[in-house]
Amino acid sequence: MSVVSDKRRRRFLVRWIGANALAELLGLGTVAVVGYVLVRQAGAALTVSGVLAQALALVLLGGFEGWVVGMLQQRVLQGYVPALAGWTRATVIGALCAWLLGMIPSTVAHLHGATGDAAAPDIGLPQRLALAAGLGLVAGPLLALFQWRRLRTVVPAGSVTWLPANAAAWALGMSVIFLTVHVAVAVPGAVGTCVAVALGLAVAGAVVGAVHGWAMARLLGATRA
Repeated sequence: MSVVSDKRRRRFLVRWIGANALAELLGLGTVAVVGYVLVRQAGAALTVSGVLAQALALVLLGGFEGWVVGMLQQRVLQGYVPALAGWTRATVIGALCAWLLGMIPSTVAHLHGATGDAAAPDIGLPQRLALAAGLGLVAGPLLALFQWRRLRTVVPAGSVTWLPANAAAWALGMSVIFLTVHVAVAVPGAVGTCVAVALGLAVAGAVVGAVHGWAMARLLGATRA
């Protein structure tokens, strides 16, 4: 790898990390705001249909997050692999699938509450972070699967590494997101809570971008972009 290529790789990583940080701030930030409004309007008592409607709304919001992520990622990728097409659409599909999977545990728990069953026991922060990492390990490759199908058309050699890279990225990213929620609820005042959430989501996006961005930079290096 030449010095020029190394500089381009570093420039790519900076742009990629920034794009992912902004994408999660905007995308997940919107999910957080709209989700909060939906929960407040629904109140504590939810029917089964109400729980399912909330879950569906959040999955669709996850598709919006995927659109923001895919669009900003594709803007960076266009400078390196102009032939890459359909990245944003693939990211939306992957995000919908990942959110659908991710909503299953909380939806089942809320359904138990709506039908009068005993509520699920609360767990501590270490267990929450472990569950978050596990969710990221599963949801990350699911999100990336549809991206990989587009990526392999222009970077066939080694493109499959995009899947484990996303597993690692989202294991860390989901842990940061869960930690953000834990910290935000303890911050006094609405402004402080909003600032904590915004910073946490941006950091989560940057962490995710740094991990799978390193893998993407190696793949793009193979194309001599």
